[in-house]
Amino acid sequence: MEVIIGIVIGIITFYIIYQLVKGTSSSKKLPAQPEITVRFEVSDHSRDRGEIERYERPSGKPAKWYSAGQSVNVQGYDITGGLIYVGETLIDTSGYNNDACLINPKLKVSPAEPWDGGDEMDYWPQYGRISARCRGAYLKWLASGRSEPETNIGYVFLFFYGLERRLFVDGPKEAVPERERTEIVQEVNRLLKIYGGNRSFRGYASNFLAMEWVLYQSDKPVPSYLDFNDRYCSEPFQVVLAQYVAAGKPIPAEISLQWIILHPEFGLRTPARRCVKEFRELFVRRYKQQFGEGLLIKPNKTPLKLEYRAASSSIRGNLNLNVPELPNPFILTAPLKKLSALVEECTLELEQYSRFLGRKENDPNSLAALALLPKELMQQAPAAKKIQSHFAQACTNGAGLINVERLYESFGEKAPLQIGKKESENLAMLVEGMGFGMAPDIRFHNMKPTLDGKVAIFPKGHGVDFRPSREYRTLATILRLGAMVSQIDDDLSPAEEAILQRLIYENRDLIQLEKESLLALLHWCLNTPQGIAGIKQRLAEVSSVEKTAISHILISVAYADGRIDPKEVKQLEKLYTTLGLNKEQVTSDLHTLAAASEPVTVGLRDSEPSFSIPKPKLESVKPMGFSLNEELIRIREEETRQVKGVLEEIFSDQDEERTDVDVSMPTSQPATPLSSLDQAHQNFFHRLLKQETWERSSLHELCKELGLMVDGAMEVLNEWAFDNASAPLIDDGDPVFVDVTLAKEILNVQ
Repeated sequence: MEVIIGIVIGIITFYIIYQLVKGTSSSKKLPAQPEITVRFEVSDHSRDRGEIERYERPSGKPAKWYSAGQSVNVQGYDITGGLIYVGETLIDTSGYNNDACLINPKLKVSPAEPWDGGDEMDYWPQYGRISARCRGAYLKWLASGRSEPETNIGYVFLFFYGLERRLFVDGPKEAVPERERTEIVQEVNRLLKIYGGNRSFRGYASNFLAMEWVLYQSDKPVPSYLDFNDRYCSEPFQVVLAQYVAAGKPIPAEISLQWIILHPEFGLRTPARRCVKEFRELFVRRYKQQFGEGLLIKPNKTPLKLEYRAASSSIRGNLNLNVPELPNPFILTAPLKKLSALVEECTLELEQYSRFLGRKENDPNSLAALALLPKELMQQAPAAKKIQSHFAQACTNGAGLINVERLYESFGEKAPLQIGKKESENLAMLVEGMGFGMAPDIRFHNMKPTLDGKVAIFPKGHGVDFRPSREYRTLATILRLGAMVSQIDDDLSPAEEAILQRLIYENRDLIQLEKESLLALLHWCLNTPQGIAGIKQRLAEVSSVEKTAISHILISVAYADGRIDPKEVKQLEKLYTTLGLNKEQVTSDLHTLAAASEPVTVGLRDSEPSFSIPKPKLESVKPMGFSLNEELIRIREEETRQVKGVLEEIFSDQDEERTDVDVSMPTSQPATPLSSLDQAHQNFFHRLLKQETWERSSLHELCKELGLMVDGAMEVLNEWAFDNASAPLIDDGDPVFVDVTLAKEILNVQ
């Protein structure tokens, strides 16, 4: 007995010592393993419905995973494509319920087509809880190859839940073979081609593919089928960004753009979303100009942690995977500020183009649309190189003339029936976009070209920030008057042209760009009949003082070559009469000018001999070139200042209607843009402006509260926005985008 007791005591003592030794060894810290914590959790939709109900723990035959190509018969349906779980038990990550994807062959099934039963499906379907009819529709879809385009998207999600389970729950435990992962990836890509039109499925499927690459293939280049532009992919994209930073490589323009698109604190405005291709191209160009090969960012100390948002409500909890340690540059704010400034710059430049495209009837390939693009994008038009070559050839010796109809043909456009202000602006902007300038340019010369006429093209053009000076506008008017006078005898002499050119060359108040523009304008004026139709009517209300100033300018231009022929005197008298001036004043004006300037030969009448009016005694005679510039501008400076506004208005082709408002009469305050909407839609509008993106389910709840139908309410607000800003307010989809900036602009137009 004592022996037995001794043995028992020995065993107990040994066990105690063993436990002490075990505890000591387990308390030692193991070397830290580099890893990213990937947290798998239920989708936001599942959170919205509250805690998932828990039932009695399932029991029965364990589920089996059928790989691609394996067959199974469920309730008479032969499913040959595999990639599904079939059985009675497949516990989800909560440990209480069967996984939503599990196909239980014991459950009742009713025959149905894949498009049937949509109204019976829950938003987060589970095979064990849907109706027998829905199970029949789902099994029919599986048995028929999972390709029916009219299938209810809920059945597609049920199948997709199984792929999520296999890859992200079973995969880490069972080491899913690479071949099987490849088959799953191929299947998801196939489903995207068929059902990718559904915004929700496209987002979850894209995220699935991206996370598969992160967990299993991140040491390889990003596959071509991955699109990190979707906000659903924000988590896996962070690995791509982190890899550039960790390697010390410049971040390419495309990656930088994706960074700011996917960041939760930033969002693209309507022009960037509507004009996707143009916006990306413009951003990439400006990014390379500003950052060269790309931004260089030092690795930060914060480690990268990822969260996978599963579509399946059966996947939640944490899962630790050993993957290379990476920093988390996604959270840095300094580089994002630089990127957001560039995004805003590109967005603003596309605003006009975007609003033009917002109208359904407008053609994005039209001349009007092309003219609204930034210069660097305009030059990418298919015919741009050919047009530029044609312009360069025409400008070999300075400004060259091109027929207006041929100019339209160069841009692949049919000439309009009439060239108005808008058409003239579009044409000038297109020419500028090709790297050239046009005269007349209605924006600077107050004149429009005519369909049967020509325009002068000159190299480099006016540029984006051209702001003509007062001297420029004054001299432009004088040049047109000079051309008008020089065309009196229908015989433009080289001397007259040279004199008018010298007025430009020798003007010290003009910058070089202004001189080049005025030389092109002069070239056009001298080669285009300068009409005076309507000028007499416009002069009807001009004061006598202003008419006298205009007459002095005319005489100064006519006398620019130092000689007035008898024929020119007669034509000047006719011109005076046409302009509403006294023709008898011509001779008097000539004498006045001569007394203050160089000797001038004046032919008063053909029958009378010409004579020279002597110059007043001055210290010295200045060279002709200097005299032309200094004296003409000096003598007429006061007159031009007096009638500057009158001249610009008289010689303007912009026939815009003017309305005179009697300030003594009280005017009623205009109604606000919102007044055209009823109260319910006004309330809807104000609620929408609280955020830029809305889940469609949230909009349903909002409209239900306001007594509105979602589609109808959005259509009403878009029509309202079109009426007030020629652009839609809401971009439908899931999520729905609201152009908050546009809404604020509309409300400020008062």
